[in-house]
Amino acid sequence: MTLKVSKSPSKITLFELWRQFIPLSLSDVAMACGDPMMTAALAHLPGARVNLAAVGIAKSLAVFFESPIITILHASNTLAPSAKSRRALWRFTLLAGGGLSGLLLLLTLPAVFAALGGTLLGIPPELRQTVRTVLALMILWPFAIAWRRYFQGVLIHAGHSQAVAVGSIARLVIVALALLVGFAFKVSGALLAGTALIAGVISEAIVVTIAAWRLGANIPPQPNDSQPNLPANLKSVWQFYWPLASSMLVVWGGRALLVGIVARARDADIALAAWPAAWGLVLVIANATRMVQQVIIKNRGQVADRQLIFFALSVGAICSFLLLLGSTTPLGLMVVESFVGNDSALVGGIRPVLLLCAFVPLLVAVQNATQGFLVGSGQTLGVNRATWTGTIILLLVAFLGVQFGAPGAIAAALAMIVALGTEVSCLALNVSSRVKREK
Repeated sequence: MTLKVSKSPSKITLFELWRQFIPLSLSDVAMACGDPMMTAALAHLPGARVNLAAVGIAKSLAVFFESPIITILHASNTLAPSAKSRRALWRFTLLAGGGLSGLLLLLTLPAVFAALGGTLLGIPPELRQTVRTVLALMILWPFAIAWRRYFQGVLIHAGHSQAVAVGSIARLVIVALALLVGFAFKVSGALLAGTALIAGVISEAIVVTIAAWRLGANIPPQPNDSQPNLPANLKSVWQFYWPLASSMLVVWGGRALLVGIVARARDADIALAAWPAAWGLVLVIANATRMVQQVIIKNRGQVADRQLIFFALSVGAICSFLLLLGSTTPLGLMVVESFVGNDSALVGGIRPVLLLCAFVPLLVAVQNATQGFLVGSGQTLGVNRATWTGTIILLLVAFLGVQFGAPGAIAAALAMIVALGTEVSCLALNVSSRVKREK
């Protein structure tokens, strides 16, 4: 499906693109800050390594179940001009979110979890019960995420990106309060982590829903002659959406399997704690670039492609520079130590990962920019193919790294960098082909 867009001239400047982007970026940064906060709380409670490793595994599994509905945000932003499209997407959102929460519930059953967690993922026996406890507390995670991302998309389309940021800040506050209370009362790490995570995402869903109704973003704009030919029923929405859903399923399925590869590294006891802790810190910066995609979807056809690409590169370069400073300066070391405590082995496992991943934000910015061009023009199959290629490379490189004796966290970091670079190359080729066809 190819969506037609208006080519009318616009006076949107680089400054205006940044003005749209900053509140959305703050929403992702606020969301990403929850992981380091969680790491800091768990690192200072009894059984720090076990809890850090178990929560990292549980979060990767929960996000795997969330993954098919992550791109509801993209679909909601793209399909927002049509009332029929919105209604169809809303029905799809409820069905998909409810179904995925049901599957997550199934996973937490003892027999099912013992088979999948032990046999497929190779989760060490001493972590399995803790992982299952966290997952049990997060059963509503996929449903809440699906609901939230639908309303975030209509808010972005209506120009209310500040409301999206407010919702994410509210989530961060709730997570912080839950962690503070749990830490003060010495709640067990598994109970604390699961409760804080689910409380945060439900609160954010409530805030953005109220904002969408209060600001009128739930009301579609009046149709006009330049309106795209958008899908208007469940079948056509599914045809548009399934390549995006399966792409995210592949991405987060690959990252869940990546945990299984790290679990088989020679330093698995350290790597299983170091990798999620380090990657969580990287994502605090890298996630600041992801909303580049939503800005491009919203403005594509009104702003020259070259200006949109320059905008994306400027965002990625600034964020990579910040991460590089954080991984090479004394202040950066202080930040790492403040999150993981005085565990020198854990700090030693995290620091090289941060340095290796310094250019990840730039890669993520370009990845999301190229995806934005393809999604905005309805070329979702191109996104799907690039995702498959990148995920296969991710698992292959990580497996080879572990087989050749590399530390687990280092193998995961190198694999992530190579995979992102490969995926960006594939996406860029798809965008180039699209431009040639349009000419």
